[in-house]
Amino acid sequence: MWKIAKKDLKIFFSDKKALALALLLPIGLITMFAFAFGGVGSDDEEDIPTPITVLFNDEDNSVTSKKILADLDSIPGIELISSTIADAQTAIKNGDNIAIIIFHNGMEDSLNAGKIIPAELQYDKSREMEISILQNLLMSKIAEIKGAKDADKGIELTVQTQFSNLPPAMQDSIKKNIQGGMQKESEEAKLITMTSLVGDEEANWGLIQAVAGTAIMMLLFSVSAIGQSMLEEKENGVLKKLLQSPIKPYEIMFGKMLTASIISVFQLTIMFLFSWVAFGLEIFNNIPALIIMILVTALACSSFGVLLSSIVTTKKQADSLGTIIILFMSAIGGSMIPLYIMPQFMQNAAVVSVNYWSIQGFYDIFWRKTGIHAIGENVIVLLAITITVLLVSNYFFKKNVLKLT
Repeated sequence: MWKIAKKDLKIFFSDKKALALALLLPIGLITMFAFAFGGVGSDDEEDIPTPITVLFNDEDNSVTSKKILADLDSIPGIELISSTIADAQTAIKNGDNIAIIIFHNGMEDSLNAGKIIPAELQYDKSREMEISILQNLLMSKIAEIKGAKDADKGIELTVQTQFSNLPPAMQDSIKKNIQGGMQKESEEAKLITMTSLVGDEEANWGLIQAVAGTAIMMLLFSVSAIGQSMLEEKENGVLKKLLQSPIKPYEIMFGKMLTASIISVFQLTIMFLFSWVAFGLEIFNNIPALIIMILVTALACSSFGVLLSSIVTTKKQADSLGTIIILFMSAIGGSMIPLYIMPQFMQNAAVVSVNYWSIQGFYDIFWRKTGIHAIGENVIVLLAITITVLLVSNYFFKKNVLKLT
């Protein structure tokens, strides 16, 4: 029994690179999630949350509207920027901003008269966590002012009715005493109009996040396994025989890339069809854009499978390194954690991952229902990632794979 254990331990510790990678994976994931959820690396007293940029349009331009906006802007984590309504709506629909606060003409007069307040919050429904915070803050500020005005009216009427015979100075004293102990609750739900600019009743942004994020992460695992087949061919002597044939070395690498790409397209297609049948995900609203995103996502993911097989020398190393790369890219890219939950520095780091650009592209198609032009940036970046990774793969393929055959 001990001899068997000794043999297995010797094999386990013999590959130093694989051992280091196996230990690096849990350490790296613990560190990453500690930063994302545990607040590690920041001072609690000085830590400022990631600012929520909110647009506003103050048509009323009154003392009351200016005070509400100033109070909101003074809250740490909220940044207000003036904008026209048309520009703001375009920005929200394109995903560049989350909401606009609109104070229409007559807001202050409506508050004073006790009428319905012409205040509106137009927003992106997919950012419900941030919108919920913003909505509560906005309503509390309006309710505070409305409650004070309603209370003043009630106090004034009470004093004039019941204490009209008292001297003015005594009436003022009574008013102050009543105001100090009076709390007025407002019907906050009716204070502002909530209007979603992005997403209809049939769309489900949570489903889109789950489908797109999971599909890309699983695709990366699949193509990494395809890339490892090159290592098996090297160990079995198949690669050496291929090199002795008329086939050129780069054709072997691109052949693996082509195989991985075809399988990736097939896998993504099946995943989206399943999501349509099982969960009702609307995938047919923009077929050309969907096909383009599937193709460029398949190419980008497949290039990482080729890179993985080029930079390692054993299957054990490929397993460990592949898992590390995939989980890290999936975590910071939005497959495992929605981006808006992450600290700002992790959101900035997300742009280096395939997951980020692919998820955002599918998100524009399924949720925002935009045209092909809206995914242009995503397509260009994914193609650039593919080309860059293939160039690096070609270098290591010549250095590691061909040299060792």
